[in-house]
Amino acid sequence: MFMDRSKKLSETEYEIMEVLWNSEAPMSASQILSYFAEYRNKDWKAQTLATFLSRLTQKGLITSKREGRVPYYWPIKTCEEYHKSNAQRILDTLYGGSIKNFFAALYGGSQMSEEDREALKQWLDGQS
Repeated sequence: MFMDRSKKLSETEYEIMEVLWNSEAPMSASQILSYFAEYRNKDWKAQTLATFLSRLTQKGLITSKREGRVPYYWPIKTCEEYHKSNAQRILDTLYGGSIKNFFAALYGGSQMSEEDREALKQWLDGQS
């Protein structure tokens, strides 16, 4: 699954997604603001968070449902799904979709360690 640039997350968007991914229940904007104020030392205005939540909604990563007048937000994609599509985007964009080209760039002519070769071999054997 290819993820276009519009779905690439800024650092702040990713931080918000981490909070939502780790939450056991949908969260209101005020709960998210409280979390960031208490645990991340970020004193955002409600409008700032609303902008980020709107962007994440437009990117198809979160959704919301109103309970009374309060919207609650939760992720549509899991953290694993996001990372998989992001990795595929990088592979496609930078390496023409070729895992061989990726490894050539990663190791840049240097030898892959025996430990890395064995781990890769075991992973590849598990893909069959």
